[in-house]
Amino acid sequence: MTTSMDSTDNDTGESAFDGLKEQSLKAAGYAYLVGDAGLFASGMMSGRHKEAISGLTWGIGGLACAKYANPDAEKQLKMLGDKLSHYLQKQGVQIPHNPDTAALTQENGVIDHIETFMYQHPSQILNATYAIGATQLIRSGMQHHKPWDAASGALIAAGALGGLLIQEKKPDPDHPPVGMFNKAVAWIQEKPLRVPGIMYALNNITLLTSAADEWKTNPAQKSYVFKFLTAASYIFGNAMLSISSKGGHNDSTNVAMDKLATASAHVIAAQPRELQEALIQNIAGFLSAQPNVPLKADEISALLHAKLQSPAQAPQGWAQRVSVPPLAPALPSF
Repeated sequence: MTTSMDSTDNDTGESAFDGLKEQSLKAAGYAYLVGDAGLFASGMMSGRHKEAISGLTWGIGGLACAKYANPDAEKQLKMLGDKLSHYLQKQGVQIPHNPDTAALTQENGVIDHIETFMYQHPSQILNATYAIGATQLIRSGMQHHKPWDAASGALIAAGALGGLLIQEKKPDPDHPPVGMFNKAVAWIQEKPLRVPGIMYALNNITLLTSAADEWKTNPAQKSYVFKFLTAASYIFGNAMLSISSKGGHNDSTNVAMDKLATASAHVIAAQPRELQEALIQNIAGFLSAQPNVPLKADEISALLHAKLQSPAQAPQGWAQRVSVPPLAPALPSF
C-alpha cells in the first residue's frame, strides 16, 4: 500500500516538474519580475535611484518573458503558418481559401506583427533589457562606493551579452565533439541561455553580499529585505533560464506542426499532381530551417506524404518517423 502511494507521489512530482520544464522560460520571467520589483523597492528606499532604474528596466524583460515565452499551440501555429504562407506566396503557389487552410490564410495587422516578434524573441528581449539595466547598476555601485553592486552589474552585463550573441545550435549526433574544450562549446551552443543562467547565478552571490552589508551597516533602513527577496527570486529564475531554449518552444510545437501539416496537405493537393512532390520537399526544407522546429526535412516530408494520402489517419505525433511512398518523382525546386 505504501509502495503504491509512494509511486503515485513520484509520478505526480515528475509530472509537475515536466510541466515546469515545458514552461521554464515563462517561469523565469515571473521569477525575475518579482526580483526586479524587489530591486526597485530596495533602490527607492535607500535613495540609490540608479539601482531602482535597473530594477525597473529589468522588469520590462521579465514581463516580456512572462507573457510571450513558451507560446501555446495556437500561437505557434499562427506564427509558423504566417511564415509558410509568405514563403508559398513568393514561390507563386496558390493557397485555396477554405476552413482546411485557415492556418495559412490569416490576415495580420501591425499589432500582430509586433506580437509575433515578441513571441519569437522573448529571451533576447530579456537579455537586452538586462544588459541595459546592468549599466545603471554598475554606475550605482561606483557612485555609492558599493563594489559588490558594481560587480553584480558587471556579471549581469556579461551574461546578457553571452545570451544575446551565442547562436543556438543542436549537437550533431553523427559528429560528436572531441576534447574538453569542444565539448564545453557544444554544451553552451546547445542551450546558450546556460551562459546568462550561470552568470546571473554568480550575481546572486554579490547581491546577497551587498544585502548582508546593508543589513549590518544600516539595519533600520530595511532596504536589505527587498534585496534578499530579489536574490531568492533570481535563484529560481536563473535555474529556469538555464534549462530553456532561446525561443522557448515546447511540446506545443508538436501540436502546431501537426495542424500545419494538415493545412499544407490541402494546399499541396490543390496543385497539379506533377508539381506536388517538389512542393512537399520545398515545404519540408523551409519548415525544418525554422529555429523553433526541431525536426528534420525528411521527417516533415514523411508527415506531409501521410497527411496528403489521408489527413484524418495520418499519425498525430509529428516526431514519429513514417515511411510513405512518394506521390511522384521529385521535380526541381520552384
